[in-house]
Amino acid sequence: MKQRIGFLYLKTGGGHVSGANALIARLKETYPDNAEYIPQNGFKNTNLVSQIFFEKGYAATSNYFEPGYVAFYQLTKYSKILNLCTGLLRPFIVKNIVSFIKTERITKLVCLHEILIPLARIAIDRVQPDIPLISLVMDPFTAHPLWFYTKNTELIVFSHKLKKEAIERYGFEPERVHQFPLMLSQRFNRRYTAEEKIAAKQRHGIPLNKKIVLMVGGGEGLKSTLALVNAFIFQRCPAHLVVICGKNKILKTQLELLLKTTQISNIQVFGFVSTMPDFINAADCVITKSGPATIMEILSAGKPLILASYVRGQELGNKLFVTNNQLGWYIPQPRKIIKKVKEILSDASLFAATKQKIDAMHIKNGLDDIARFVYHFHTEN
Repeated sequence: MKQRIGFLYLKTGGGHVSGANALIARLKETYPDNAEYIPQNGFKNTNLVSQIFFEKGYAATSNYFEPGYVAFYQLTKYSKILNLCTGLLRPFIVKNIVSFIKTERITKLVCLHEILIPLARIAIDRVQPDIPLISLVMDPFTAHPLWFYTKNTELIVFSHKLKKEAIERYGFEPERVHQFPLMLSQRFNRRYTAEEKIAAKQRHGIPLNKKIVLMVGGGEGLKSTLALVNAFIFQRCPAHLVVICGKNKILKTQLELLLKTTQISNIQVFGFVSTMPDFINAADCVITKSGPATIMEILSAGKPLILASYVRGQELGNKLFVTNNQLGWYIPQPRKIIKKVKEILSDASLFAATKQKIDAMHIKNGLDDIARFVYHFHTEN
C-alpha cells in the first residue's frame, strides 16, 4: 500500500516552514515511488483570530516587542495555561486536521509545531488511532514543555540534552525518543570549494579582493540592522558588508536610501534571496540572530559568527551552544559587534582558532537520517 504522509506546520518563524520543505524535498528525492508527501498549514481554513495571533503575532512580538513574546512563552509553560490554550484552539483546528486526514487519506502524520501536537493526536484518535504521529522538536537545546505534553507520539529531538529531558523530566518512554542531528537544507551538506566561492561572489556582484561580512536575520532581517550598518560606516570597517533584509521591504528601502545619501560603496543590500548557501559560503564571518537553523547552516559552512540577539527562553540554548563551545560571540551592542568583526578579520590567529573549534564540532546534517526514519517507521514493524 502506498504511503500518504502528511506534514503539519505553522508559519511562526521561518524554521518550521523551511524544515518541512527540506524534509519533504529529501523524501521525494529518496523515496519518489511508494509514497505521497502532503504539507498542510495547521491553521488553514481555521479561525482568523487564532491565525493572526499565532502567526502574525509571533513575527511582531519576537522582532519588535520581545517582552510580550517572552511573557506568553513563560506563561504557557504552566499546565493550566496549556490546557486553556489547547481548549481554545481545539474547536477550530481539530476539525480541520480531521478533514485533512480523511480527505488526503493520510497514513502517517508528521508534526513540526508544538501547538499542533496535542490537537493532531485528538484528530488522529477520531479518525484512526493506529495512524502514527511523529513530532519533530524544532528547538534543539531549549524546548517549550508543550513539545512534550502529548506522550502518544514518536518524538524526534536534535540533542542529547532534550532526549534526556524528554525521558527523565517529562516521562517519555525511552524507545519513543529518537535523537538525530538538526536537519538542514541539503544545500548545506558540504562546503564550497575555492572555485565555487569565487563563482558565488561573481553571481551576486560581491568583490573578490575584500573580506566579506554577511548580516542576515531570517525573514524579517535583524532587528538591529540599521544600527549595525551605521556602526559599520562610523567605524570605517574596511571589509565589504552584505546585508540580507529578507521580506522586510521597509528595511531594504531605508538602507538603500542611506547608502544613496552617504555614497558608501562597500555595502550591498539584498531583499529576499533563495541562494543563502552562496552568501554564507562567500562570507568570512556572519552577524546573525540565534535561530537554530541559521546557526547550524553558518557553522556547517565553517564560518565564525556573532549573535546580535536571541529570544529569551526559546533561543537561550542556541546562544549557549555557540558561546560555550567558543564557536562565536554573543554581542548585543552594534558598535561592539563591528569592533569584534574588525578583530576577527585582522587577527589571523583568532580566525584560525575559531574555525578550528567549528571544524572540531563535526556539524552533520540530520536530514537523510530523519527522512529515512519518517519513511520507514511503522512500515517495517
